[in-house]
Parts: sequence; C-alpha cells; structure tokens
Amino acid sequence: MVDFLLFALASIGMTLILVRGTLFQSFRDFLANRSEQIRLYREHKGYSSGFTLTEFLYGLISCAQCTGFWCGLFCGIFFITSDTNWVWLKSISNRYFFNRILMLFCCGAAGSFLSVIGDIFLEWLFFSKMLLMRRFEDEERQRASLSASEPNETEI
Repeated sequence: MVDFLLFALASIGMTLILVRGTLFQSFRDFLANRSEQIRLYREHKGYSSGFTLTEFLYGLISCAQCTGFWCGLFCGIFFITSDTNWVWLKSISNRYFFNRILMLFCCGAAGSFLSVIGDIFLEWLFFSKMLLMRRFEDEERQRASLSASEPNETEI
C-alpha cells in the first residue's frame, strides 16, 4: 500500500513539475519557439508536415496526460514492479516477462490518469483562490464606495 501511495504521489508530482513547474519553464518555452520555427520553415519551403523530435517533446511536455503516462511508467519501474536486485531479469520466462510488461503499461496508464486528476485539482484550487480574491476585492470596493457616499458629520 505504501508503494502504491508513493507511486501515485511521485508520478503526479513528477508530471506537474515537468508540465507546470517553473523549473522547466525555459525548456518548455525553448521547445515552443523551436517548434514554431520548424513549422514556419516547412510552410515557407512548401514541405509536407512531418514530426520532429522537438515537436514530439513539446507535445509531450505540454500535456499532463502524455507526460503522466511516461512518468507513471518510470515510477512503476521503481515502486510497483521492482523485485530485490532485479531478480526477474535473471530468470525471464515468457509469461512472467509479459506480465511485467503489462504491469508497467498499467502503471503508465494509472500515472496518466492520476496526473490529469492532480492537474485538474490544482487548477480548481487556483481558480477558487482567484474567485475568492475577486470577491474580497469587490467587497472592499463596495465598502469604500459606501463610506465615500455616507455624509460626514462636518457636512451636516
């Protein structure tokens, strides 16, 4: 159970750091600019659209679900499917090997799902905070306008 909890938190955290974190913001900006340059170059030369590594990486790092799959796969290798000293690599039977591959794919799918849920939750928290701040600002403006419209004792 602890392994699954650690797997879930690690894959969500790793995905959100890659997709939303400021640590990788310059890398995401670089990939976005480079992808746009490649698109404009192809358009200018009249080439058909292809798929470059830069465009693949930009698509991957800008999507929580895509990045979540690969982070879940990576975390699954270490938290869910690991045996002591990787013994399963020494004695590979076809059935055991394919079960491990299937388990890793399921870890990727679970990481993808959990990352999207985590991303939606953080967006909800962010917009709830923004809505709450806007309400406080509106209340402050109303108080200020009410206090400005009330006559002072010196005016009476």
